[in-house]
Amino acid sequence: MKILHFEYFIAVVEHNSFTRAAEYLHIAQPSLTTAIKKLEQELGYALLTRSTKAIKITEKGILFYQYSKEIVKAYHHTVEKMYDLNESDFPKIKIAILESTNRWVSQVVKNHANQFESQRYQIKEILSVRDSLKTLMNYDVDIAITNELINDEAIESLPLYTEEYIILGNQKDLADKVVTLDQLPLILPNESFQVRQHLNDYFNRHAIRPNIVMEVDRFDTASNFVHDGLGYAVVPKIYYQSFNANQLTAHKIEPTINRTIYINYHKKRKHSSRVLSLIDRFIQYWNFDAAYET
Repeated sequence: MKILHFEYFIAVVEHNSFTRAAEYLHIAQPSLTTAIKKLEQELGYALLTRSTKAIKITEKGILFYQYSKEIVKAYHHTVEKMYDLNESDFPKIKIAILESTNRWVSQVVKNHANQFESQRYQIKEILSVRDSLKTLMNYDVDIAITNELINDEAIESLPLYTEEYIILGNQKDLADKVVTLDQLPLILPNESFQVRQHLNDYFNRHAIRPNIVMEVDRFDTASNFVHDGLGYAVVPKIYYQSFNANQLTAHKIEPTINRTIYINYHKKRKHSSRVLSLIDRFIQYWNFDAAYET
């Protein structure tokens, strides 16, 4: 069984037609039909049922399709990594970030890139601490920025800075006013995100019953709705520096609510000097700011 067999079967299922799948794969339709039949013979069970009008996937075929998708994705991901090594003497530095950190992360990476001109980078947005830990443990990223401590003996998790959450609004006459979160129609992150967990804990702790008018996945999306006057978004203070939010007004929340941002990396992985240099720059960036503010 070869990787092509998995790709052939995926194409047939997703196009629901041998003819369309063959066109997509740029092979002859009889060759595709023969390949799928041989695959079924090798497996010992039917993946598809065929009639003159349509094809249908069997229960075992559904499972095989799901496994095939995972195998093909992993295969292409591995091949991409191998080509990365061939394209440059220095593999990409892969960084998992939070949406709210992209402005200052870009400044640090720019500074690093100015020193190492041949260096390439890959930035991924990973919003879950659990997913960040998984990517670090699987060596999918070199560095992860999280809004919670990663408590694992294999991971070095260092605090970078602490910031307040603020309210974003679009009414200039409310600028700089202190508000409580039970006074306003709120646009909040969906329940699956860590920020929402922070806010839910805050609501419970202060016996607040929030008026949630909208739930979204991204701060940028929330900001767009704030621009249109549909509510007020709760966002981290650093996000207010972003291009999408800097024309909105910021309001201090009372009582305050804070979070800490961490930089994380795998302690048992042999990092290149360039990765270690970038980690140091992330830490120095916030140490400098802290010293400057005091």
